[in-house]
Amino acid sequence: MNRSPLLTGGIVAALAVSLAGCAGGSSQASSAQGDNVVVAVGALPDSLTPSPWGGSASHVVLSGLGSQLLQYKTDENSCERPSTDVTSKLAESAEPNADGTGIIVKLRKLTSQFGNTLSAEDVRWSLDIGMKRQPVMKGTLKSSGFDVDNLVTVIDDRTVQLNTTEITSYTIEALQNNLFYIHDSTEAKKHATADDPTANNWLSRNLADYSGWELEEFTPGTTLTVTADPDWTGERGDVKRVVVKAVPSTATRSQLVESGEVQVANAFEYDQYESLKRAPGVSVADCASQTRDTLMFNTKAGPLSDEKVRHAISMAIDREALVKGAYAGYGEPAGSIFPMVEGSDIYKFDTAGARKLLAEAGYADGFPLTLSYSETRPGPVAAKTAVLIQSMLKEVGIDVELKNVASATDFSTALIDGRYQAVLYAEPIVISDPAYYSYAFYGTGAPSNSTGWSDPKFDKARAELAATPDEEADKRADLLNEMAALVDKGAPILSLVEVRGMLAQKEGLSGVLPLTNGQIYFNALGR
Repeated sequence: MNRSPLLTGGIVAALAVSLAGCAGGSSQASSAQGDNVVVAVGALPDSLTPSPWGGSASHVVLSGLGSQLLQYKTDENSCERPSTDVTSKLAESAEPNADGTGIIVKLRKLTSQFGNTLSAEDVRWSLDIGMKRQPVMKGTLKSSGFDVDNLVTVIDDRTVQLNTTEITSYTIEALQNNLFYIHDSTEAKKHATADDPTANNWLSRNLADYSGWELEEFTPGTTLTVTADPDWTGERGDVKRVVVKAVPSTATRSQLVESGEVQVANAFEYDQYESLKRAPGVSVADCASQTRDTLMFNTKAGPLSDEKVRHAISMAIDREALVKGAYAGYGEPAGSIFPMVEGSDIYKFDTAGARKLLAEAGYADGFPLTLSYSETRPGPVAAKTAVLIQSMLKEVGIDVELKNVASATDFSTALIDGRYQAVLYAEPIVISDPAYYSYAFYGTGAPSNSTGWSDPKFDKARAELAATPDEEADKRADLLNEMAALVDKGAPILSLVEVRGMLAQKEGLSGVLPLTNGQIYFNALGR
């Protein structure tokens, strides 16, 4: 097995994560916020597990419940810099072993809703079934340096070794990914069948985990209600009941927040945030984010198989106009495919240059293009963005037909299967290291790469980035610039806007700042 250069010198020690002092102990919450919190979101998934994946709707549930080994640290006083540091959740500690062949994870003493104690077997079984039910999870583990063919070695009842083929710059960080959900295997196994060996059918509608919440009600796609497990010993705020409602209408969500019927809500039109800021008793979190709203192409056939056509489309899009018209001034026009990288020529708005490239590619008279979008992801802004892009591309002769996909699950499935010509898309940053998120949609063979584009030079540079520790900041910046140039040349995906992480809340409720992936953690409410 190849070992990463990270294991030389003192890097192993630097990678060790001391997690015993989990951030965010319980504190007295304002009496005004009460024991109950109602959260309104644009969409809820059809399942309480990552399968079927419901995109942002699944992030709401899996991040909110939070039965993962680690979590990103949060700054209770500021959200201007999303954290890339991880701390304890179900794990007490996670650190590389002496020879770099694995990550030793020691578990905290927590109980499930059924009274079973968190065990090494829970970790082994959950990660095993997770890879079987959700291929994206297996690909994510593999790209993070884990040995997916021999993932877990049980050391004792509260200790496991997660075996690695290499240790990357984000191997430990990956363990906060909400795909890596840990279940109460003792209870879940009771519901496994020959047709459903992972018990996914039962787990989709029932909670058997270490989140600290008991399931009161789950109506797929509509409502989730959980109550605090009184026997759970983890850190939590004073909120004892959380109701999450799917409220597709942004106007209705806004009214519910202003009336006090809803305490937290997100996925508004951006100009609605301006109105909510002025509403009595309402505050708006306006947080830094690494999330980008993008335009993805299926490059396998038709006009979009030509790089020049994809470059022309990028040059025909006025990103500053998008920020002003669809995002009400929130966010920044993207200057390249990745955040913090600027200066790509194809990101300069140039209608004449776009027409010239289309003519060179043999499409001087344009061509028809179907642009799919869903208000479930990236949110209601997708509809305005789609109309603006339709108008912009018409200026260079491209006749855009808009296709609205209402279901979060249908949208995600079509995306993964590559059943689109062009699609507006956003995926929250689930692992903030660019060595990971640059793999997920651009790496050869990556489960989420459905565009058909790949480049061995990109794969090589990305692998080198993953093997370069954060301390070598200049080298990492050079590699990321090299990778961005390769992706921008291929242009399978175009960044449109680097967005802000925003949500509205009633004043007086603490613990509501969004996580790095833009969602809230239910146990933080009322801290």
